[in-house]
Amino acid sequence: MRKSRAWLVIGSLATVAFIFLAISVKLEPAWLQNIDITTQYLIAPKVKPTTTKIISLIALLGSPVLAICWTIIIALLIWLKEHRLTHAAWLIFTQLSGCSAVVIIKEIIRRSRPTKEVIPDSGFSFPSGHTFATAIVVLAILCLIVPWLQDQEIQFTTVLLANGWLILIAFTRLYLRAHFFSDICGSFLFALSWWEFSRLLYFKFIQSKQSAAVSDSVSP
Repeated sequence: MRKSRAWLVIGSLATVAFIFLAISVKLEPAWLQNIDITTQYLIAPKVKPTTTKIISLIALLGSPVLAICWTIIIALLIWLKEHRLTHAAWLIFTQLSGCSAVVIIKEIIRRSRPTKEVIPDSGFSFPSGHTFATAIVVLAILCLIVPWLQDQEIQFTTVLLANGWLILIAFTRLYLRAHFFSDICGSFLFALSWWEFSRLLYFKFIQSKQSAAVSDSVSP
C-alpha cells in the first residue's frame, strides 16, 4: 500500500460531499425529498413476491456482519500472500471502526426509515450500513487484491464483479425500502472518506514506525 495524491483528493472530496449530504438530510430540503421520493416511485412497480425473496437473500449476504466476515477472509489472504500482519490488521480495523462510525452517525442524524417497508427493519436510515460495509469490502478487493492478479482479463472481471456486487447490494436496500436513495449515496461517500482516513492513519502511525525501526536496525 502506497501513498497516493489521487486517493487524498478523492477522500477529501468525498468527505466534503458527505458532510454536505448529512447536513441536508438533517435539514430535509425539498430538493432532497424529491430525489428520494422519485427513486421510490420508480422502484415500487418492480416489487413482486418472488423477486422479494431473492432480493432478501442477497441483502442478507450483504449484511454488515457477513461483510465483516468477508473482510477477515481478505485480511487472511493478505497475511498469507504478503506476510504482513499489519496490512491484515489494518483492513480489519478499517471495517470494524467504519461500521462503528456508521452506527454513531445514525444516532446523530436519527433519520427515520422509509414508510411501507417491504420487510420491516429496525434502527435509523442514514447512512446505509449494508452499503458502507460492502463498499469497504469492494475497496479492499480493488486496492489490495486486484494488483496481485497478472492477467488483465481476470483483473477486469474481478473489478466488474466487485462493483456489480456493490451496486446490487445498494439496490436491495432501495427495493426493500429500508433506505432512501440519499442514504445509499451517503454510504458510498462515507466509505471513500473512511478508506482514505484509515490509509492516512496507517501511513502516520504504522508505516512511519516500521521505517524508523528499519533505520535503527541498520544504523551503526
